[in-house]
Amino acid sequence: MAEKKKGRVYYYRMRTPEKRLEANVKIAAMVAVAVVVGLIAAFALAFFFGAQPEDVPVVSAPPAELPQDAPPVLALPEAPVERLEPPPPGGGPAMRRDCADCPPLVVVPAGSFSMGVRADEAGGSGVSPSMIASESPAHGVTFQKPFALQQTEVTRRQFEAFVKDSGHQAAGCTVFNGTDWVFDLGKSWRDPGFYQDEDHPVVCVSRTDAQAYVDWLSEKAGVAYRLPSESEWEYAARARVTGAYVWGNDMTAACTHANVAGSTFMSRYKGRPTSMIFACDARHAETSPVAQYKVNAFGLYDMYGNVRELTADCWNNGYRDVAQDGAARMTGDCGAAVSRGGGWFDPPVNLRTTRRLRADAGERRADQGFRVARDLDEPGF
Repeated sequence: MAEKKKGRVYYYRMRTPEKRLEANVKIAAMVAVAVVVGLIAAFALAFFFGAQPEDVPVVSAPPAELPQDAPPVLALPEAPVERLEPPPPGGGPAMRRDCADCPPLVVVPAGSFSMGVRADEAGGSGVSPSMIASESPAHGVTFQKPFALQQTEVTRRQFEAFVKDSGHQAAGCTVFNGTDWVFDLGKSWRDPGFYQDEDHPVVCVSRTDAQAYVDWLSEKAGVAYRLPSESEWEYAARARVTGAYVWGNDMTAACTHANVAGSTFMSRYKGRPTSMIFACDARHAETSPVAQYKVNAFGLYDMYGNVRELTADCWNNGYRDVAQDGAARMTGDCGAAVSRGGGWFDPPVNLRTTRRLRADAGERRADQGFRVARDLDEPGF
């Protein structure tokens, strides 16, 4: 129905309405067919040449499973809390926060426990006579009143708020270089030699740094914060559990309770004897974010593993002439402190419930951190 004339295409004008209608219908049908064919072609191209779901690798670490009755990890509030918060729905420990920059605290109940190594806790691989001497004699400790302890270890976010506000300097750190622990002036809590985000526990801090933090926190909150005593720490960490390890005799259970040196650690730091490694996978080679493992009966996270935790006590090699009220010992070698709980690098023997480690007051290590405490007779409780 068309003729070419001088390079242009002309169409005869239809002479009747019926002819014009018939032509319009044919044109519409052809357009519809063309659209359908185009869509089919597009889908075919996407199917044969586009990315399929199974072609795209997804790399993600499975989230740690926490008990259903685990207390929530408190987020930063918009305004300071002025009084004790009620227990979470369904029960659990009471928690509070004193100010926007203050860490969440858990109320540890009053009670008694046996501190130090007992005969049934002295055995096991790697337990040396010097360790037993340091952890002896076993003795009773009674807390007449409850006290407050930080729910997690102090995080990088919390420590950074202190540094920004106070200008505190904490440069230089003893780090693991793959072969040995060496002091590196270029390392610090900002860069301990491995990846951390703001929810990881702060490391490369000394007892001097920790004391500066609690002094700053006390001024911010208007109440007296402090480091926990060694007795408070062990009582809270055990949470009424007896035995050499809080997870019992099954050492493969350690990785559900704590960030310990397991198979992921071994994949990065090869060549370590198997006796120095947990036969399980804690999913981290160094530190993990806080509150990723099982919470204890008092509502506290990471009391064992992740980082060694500094206490207020001066170092004494054993418990001779120790008070039984749980107060910190401020006599002995006060140029050094006691750290507890073991860390991401430590062998199983260092995560026993009674294990004590000496830490020079000015020493910063890439596996050392802390948490804070306060009395409940302070304002606000």
